[in-house]
Amino acid sequence: MLRTLGGLQLEGEAFSRIKPLLLVAYLALEGAQPRRRLAEMFWPEAQDPLNSLSVALSQLRPFGVIEGEEVLRAVIPTDLEPLHRALREGQLSEVRRLYRGAFLEGVEAPLGEELEEWVWEAREQIALEVYQGYAAQARAWFALGFTERGQALLSEALGLSGVRHALEVHTPPSPCPEPLPREVRKAYWAYALLPGRAAEVLSLNPEALEQLYEARLLDGTGQAKPLEGLTPNALTGLPLEAQEVALALARRLPPRKALRLYQIGRALWSAEDQERAGQALLAEARSLLSENPAESLRLLQGLPLETQVQLLRARALERLGRYQEALEALEEMGLQGAETAAVRGNLLFRLGQPGAEAQIQEALQGSTWAQGEALNLQGLLAFSRGEFSSAAALFARAAVRFLAAAETARQVDALNNRAVALFEQGSPEAEAVLGEALKAAGEVPLLRARALLNLGVMRERQGRGEEAQQLYRQSLEAAQKAGALEAEGRAWNNLGALFHRQGKPEEAEAAYRNALARAREGREWMLTAAVLANLAELRGDPESLEEAIALLQEARYTVLAERYRGRLGAFRPR
Repeated sequence: MLRTLGGLQLEGEAFSRIKPLLLVAYLALEGAQPRRRLAEMFWPEAQDPLNSLSVALSQLRPFGVIEGEEVLRAVIPTDLEPLHRALREGQLSEVRRLYRGAFLEGVEAPLGEELEEWVWEAREQIALEVYQGYAAQARAWFALGFTERGQALLSEALGLSGVRHALEVHTPPSPCPEPLPREVRKAYWAYALLPGRAAEVLSLNPEALEQLYEARLLDGTGQAKPLEGLTPNALTGLPLEAQEVALALARRLPPRKALRLYQIGRALWSAEDQERAGQALLAEARSLLSENPAESLRLLQGLPLETQVQLLRARALERLGRYQEALEALEEMGLQGAETAAVRGNLLFRLGQPGAEAQIQEALQGSTWAQGEALNLQGLLAFSRGEFSSAAALFARAAVRFLAAAETARQVDALNNRAVALFEQGSPEAEAVLGEALKAAGEVPLLRARALLNLGVMRERQGRGEEAQQLYRQSLEAAQKAGALEAEGRAWNNLGALFHRQGKPEEAEAAYRNALARAREGREWMLTAAVLANLAELRGDPESLEEAIALLQEARYTVLAERYRGRLGAFRPR
């Protein structure tokens, strides 16, 4: 590419002769030209202009930027093409990136009168086009009542190299800072918020639409002009009239389709809106629970603390590994019932608190999902006692219940658990079950994080350390994308253990510290104890390891406790 803005440079090349590069720039902008005309324009005072042109062309030949014989043409793109495209599309961020200075700014060379005039005219014209691109956006901001934003854009444009001079020569009209009437502005927001359907949902004044077209706030297809830095889909930051329009549109659409619009107009809800939008938010939060628990939790904020809202909130917190918060959410309203027991049992187990077993029987009397949770919890308890065969069978039953309840995320979790149990008992089925879990997980980050972590464990146990490390990092990336503390902590912990076994103590300690931070933030008792045990083992600290083993024992995770107890002998004098 030939860079012409803020200088003159053949990108990626050290070639810096001004006249030949200027010849390329001229042909790129003006199109094909006769050889004789170019010679006379660029070397008007030379004894043999055609020979001077031939010399310049020979200097350029290695770069393949000009072709032709009697008529020459440039065959290299310049930075002006993307600039013009960005200006047409109103992409000011791209204009800022590309317009690094005036056209051929700083180019010093003796030029003939005609060539010098061409440089100045092109420089002024390009600077003027850049200003007009800014002015078009400023005009839109003024029309919609955002005077300060419009003024800021004009000030920014005036500060660009070459713009003030171009305006002194050409003096285009300045955008009018007066806003359009309120009814017209609301019509714009209707089109921006509900493209293609605004006119059929709301009765819009034809005169208002005509004014929008005149102000170029609607294009020929009826699409609202996009404004840099203002996204109609944003839930905050929109003016009051946009919120009013959003609510008016929402009231005329089915609840699920109106959800985003209801969220934009949330500050203006009536009691009827609270009821209608609340049900839509609850349904959306429930649908997002498996794939995006963080977004599910966000949607629930501000809804009345009813039983189903608080139970769903606890489930979202559990999915994110924020177990103590989830338990507090259940206890806050004194929630009871089979579904509550299913969630509470899992939380007590994760937090290492007593009472998990007592929740199982009540959960088994509930919905298909609650029964799946009870069976999965029974499997976890059996696994923690080292009863891998029983655990695998219980996880298999739980997966069937979750599948029947259309709980994909929990089905994947149960399959993951079953794969690990099968692997611990040396069953060849383990990989096939884990493959089934990965397939069911699809591209959902949280589900993939857990399946990849377990696959990494299998690869590490098979002596395939490099592959295991890659899988742990993929698991960590997916967990971070999902915002799941527990999954992040486990990935870091497994990386730390792998580094420890590879004789990389510094990398291991750093990974363990990351794991410990996530485990403590989520108040995940069992993971905290496991990481502390790993750190103690890394540092050769038997007292700390003994205490970590005690913590694991208190958390009723006897298998892991016994595993570390077996390593404790290595610390004792013989």
